[in-house]
Amino acid sequence: MYCIDASVFINAEIEGEEFHEYSAKLMQNIKDRGITIIVPEIVLPEISSAIARGTDDTENAWEFVKELKQIPNIVFIPVDRELADHASQLAAEYRLRGCDSIYVAVASLFRAKLISLDRQQIESYGMYRDCNAARRS
Repeated sequence: MYCIDASVFINAEIEGEEFHEYSAKLMQNIKDRGITIIVPEIVLPEISSAIARGTDDTENAWEFVKELKQIPNIVFIPVDRELADHASQLAAEYRLRGCDSIYVAVASLFRAKLISLDRQQIESYGMYRDCNAARRS
């Protein structure tokens, strides 16, 4: 199971960005193979905002979000109190930005691999996983 950060979805949609082809191929593989993806619901406004600002195309941004919601193997996780508390703890401990901590929390709670173009987010998730593995041994 995978948790995908908004950065990857955005990168897949906006042509000309570095790594666009890789992100687009990843998204196509997810659709074709029915790979289960979990994402916090905040991914929707993050994607919509970034695509609209990056392309100056409101309609395209909204269409992309609507299409994303129709992909049956993407599971949208609501941000409830438990998730918010876990994300808050991770944000403080690993100095993550607010929204980034929510993705890390989702990935950790569901034991999913986190895919992101945000290096700090990936490194923090790696440190978190390493610390938890050490605590369990």
